[in-house]
Amino acid sequence: MIEIVGGGLIGLSCAWELGRRGIDAVVYERDPLGSGSASWAGAGMLAAAAEAFPDAEWQRIANESAAMYPEWVAAIGGSIDFVAAGEAGEGHVDPRDLLRELSAQVEVRRRDVASLDELDGEQVVVCAGAWASRLGGMPTVEPIKGYLLAWDGFSPGTLPGILRSGHTYVFQRRGGRVIAGSTEERVGFDRTMDAARLRELGERAVELCPALKGARPDTAWCGLRPASLDLRPVLRRIDQRTVAAYGHYRNGILLAPWTARWVAGEIQRQLGK
Repeated sequence: MIEIVGGGLIGLSCAWELGRRGIDAVVYERDPLGSGSASWAGAGMLAAAAEAFPDAEWQRIANESAAMYPEWVAAIGGSIDFVAAGEAGEGHVDPRDLLRELSAQVEVRRRDVASLDELDGEQVVVCAGAWASRLGGMPTVEPIKGYLLAWDGFSPGTLPGILRSGHTYVFQRRGGRVIAGSTEERVGFDRTMDAARLRELGERAVELCPALKGARPDTAWCGLRPASLDLRPVLRRIDQRTVAAYGHYRNGILLAPWTARWVAGEIQRQLGK
């Protein structure tokens, strides 16, 4: 049995891909489908062309993962709000839809793993996001807090596409919800909602999308992006039993298909299957 620590999109995707290859896996997550993961909190931007990557190799990987998305979403099935990248190279997906569908197709157990010494699986995959460093012996990662806002009172098709200026973006899901992001804040694991930062984000969103002027956001939330020291995903074999797959920072949702494929291939090689 392969044991996966962390039930965000990366962990669930790895379990799903292993299952497709006939390899049994179980995902341990302390808050299944809850608001703990960066995946649940993410907007779901698929913007390989717009995001800044640490080097040309990761830019290539991002482009490859983005190209995998249509087939990947179709293979997962179910009801997933997904808009493929258009001419501008930007699309989006509802990560909560992905979490729901994948959780229904893989084995997820509610468990808070404090140390890898607790586990006895043939192989262990660490997908614990911003919490990975707490497991001991894992490369350092830290949480980067980000806020998002949403407006629910708009008809589908109100926005023509994705509006962007720097790290600020506004887009609309197919059901009509308008989402604006984002912010970055190094405050550890503090999830306190700062009214001033939310107000600033709202003002930037209105500048990008004047249709939002005068409309109060219906909801606001925050997530903790996992960032490594060099901002590269921690994607490597740690020892003969342990594989790391975390630290995707702003692009965990975009990189999920590629990461799952890489992890499954690495596990297969180690098992000789």
